[in-house]
Amino acid sequence: MGVLRTLVIAIALLVACRPDHGPPRVKKLPTKSVGPALRGGGTPKSPRIASYTINATLDPLKHQVTATSKLTWTNAGQSAVDMLPFHLYLNAFKNEKTAFWKSARGEMRRAHAATDSGWGWISLESVQIGTAELVTKLQYPGRPDDETVVNLPLPEAVQPGSTIEVTFKFTAQLPEVYARTGYKEDFHLIGQWFPKVGVRVGTPGAEQWYCNTFTVTTEFFADFGNYDVKLTVPNTHIVAATGILTDAVDNAGGTRTLTYHAEDVHDFVWMADPHMTMTREGYISGVAKPDNGPPVEVRVYARPEQAEFARRHLQAAIGAIERFSEYFVPYPWPIMNVIDPPKDAEDGAGGMEYPMFVTTGGDTWFTRKGVRLPEYVTVHEVGHNWFQGIFASNEAEEAWLDEGVNEWADAHVMRDLYGPRVSGVDWLGWQADIVALRSTLRGLDTSPAPIATAAYAFPDARSYGLATYDGTMNALLTLEAFVGSAKFLAAMKKYAQTYAFKHPTGRDFFTTLNTELGDVSWFLNPAFHDVGGHRLELRDARCRSVHVARGVFGDGPQRKTVSDTPEAGTYTCEVTVQNTGAVHMPVDIELKFEDGSTMRVQWNDRGQGSWHRFEFQRSSKLAEVRIDPDRKLLLGNPTTYYTRVEGDGAASLRASARIATWAQTLMQLVGP
Repeated sequence: MGVLRTLVIAIALLVACRPDHGPPRVKKLPTKSVGPALRGGGTPKSPRIASYTINATLDPLKHQVTATSKLTWTNAGQSAVDMLPFHLYLNAFKNEKTAFWKSARGEMRRAHAATDSGWGWISLESVQIGTAELVTKLQYPGRPDDETVVNLPLPEAVQPGSTIEVTFKFTAQLPEVYARTGYKEDFHLIGQWFPKVGVRVGTPGAEQWYCNTFTVTTEFFADFGNYDVKLTVPNTHIVAATGILTDAVDNAGGTRTLTYHAEDVHDFVWMADPHMTMTREGYISGVAKPDNGPPVEVRVYARPEQAEFARRHLQAAIGAIERFSEYFVPYPWPIMNVIDPPKDAEDGAGGMEYPMFVTTGGDTWFTRKGVRLPEYVTVHEVGHNWFQGIFASNEAEEAWLDEGVNEWADAHVMRDLYGPRVSGVDWLGWQADIVALRSTLRGLDTSPAPIATAAYAFPDARSYGLATYDGTMNALLTLEAFVGSAKFLAAMKKYAQTYAFKHPTGRDFFTTLNTELGDVSWFLNPAFHDVGGHRLELRDARCRSVHVARGVFGDGPQRKTVSDTPEAGTYTCEVTVQNTGAVHMPVDIELKFEDGSTMRVQWNDRGQGSWHRFEFQRSSKLAEVRIDPDRKLLLGNPTTYYTRVEGDGAASLRASARIATWAQTLMQLVGP
């Protein structure tokens, strides 16, 4: 009862200490950007298939955006197009019958869905091609009661190489934020807010549209293009957005219009808030210097009470841009915006990625300096400007190619920035690597679906996360340990340089690795397409004393009985290991004996069965067995990798061995 009372008092104090920002005040007119929309200017980096011109106005009281938009779309395929499909993402938040609502079950990332007054939707008032009004021609092909995709039949087919323009007039009602977009009191995160055309995929000449129904795990897939966006907002609000600011003017009536331009991006998102007032500009900034080219201005927007965390996010973002640029391809844009949402909006708005714009999180009393959750969130979201922002893979079908590969890269960046032993925690003597920390926090849960499962096909969000994020990261770290880091990093850089500003698939990724590393399909296929990973464990370990054989020998007069022969002072030991998982590869096994000596053996179970018995003689009995002592294999359950041998029994079955196992896992996680 005392603990509960203390907790209640602490929560009450936190609520009572909620900052009072006072009424919104007129903000300084922001300064226009200087320089091109791409670092160093130069030629287009993408085919620029889908470009948008948008003019939007925010009503902060209604939490509503009214807008017109014009899509300029080029048929880059080799077959004619007689229909354009569009995402209407905000309709996912329209009611409890949508596919998103049903798949989310009304909750996502600890944030709950809208209240009765907090639903979201998008309404198309006009759709025109030329002077022809086509709004009555729209068709909703999705699941019953779902309106997140709409098809526009075309009056005339668009031939290969031709371009079409479609103009919309629409109203976007933001939901109360709980899933990547929406409002929380004065704070507005405006994402997935305009009609967005799908992507044509498939064999040239037989292309098909991909424009999926929006569910909780599917996220986004879009073509690259240029964006020219005018945003009219109250002059009391700070605004951050994808792109560079090319114009800013104050209007009559207390509003201002900000004009943004972005090149070679596949989305546009913005934030408006009256209380992000750490500085007159609303942000703190620093400079990243990737690849010895033009600098990147990094801006972190946060409210004054989050200033300490904002400085941590800033340093993490600068380091991430420089390291990702070195590992893969240089960051192509001149600005990176990092939004640290207000605390009461973090669950719904934190930890999301868009081109040139990410939201972060992790600002809690518990994440003191050295507890690097805030830094990790920022590194992960900035990393998405490569693994999805530049590579633009299909997140609905192959989420692992975005989220999971990014997680692998995040582990490298965190270790580079903070040190390999302390990349997760370095606080009050506690030290942890980010990979070990993530594994421990995830526990021993497993996914019943393979990594290479479509995002919408997992049985639940938990299995999606385990396979897509952790499973992919651990598989790639395991393969990297097997082939060597230098070789693996070179292969990843080759993949990045080959597929930047394209839509690479899992097949492209695997082909690159097989080409650059030699045939590693023996690992990739089961690791990504089968369930089970490594299931390595010690089945049996025992030693018996060596002595002259006892018993009855010979026949007739020659028969004799030998008994009570002296011990030879040596031991015959047997160790049996098994792998009942899908992935089979060489594994080191370290044996420690009672006299303190050690030896290592290796088991390569590729094509050699699912178990193996080692037999050897030693002058001392076996004391401990460690499978994979260097922790190279990250697709299994590490609690089965260490056993303390006691007596002659089946050591792997002893309860005391399990206690030792947990101790070993903790020692791997926490440094001295």
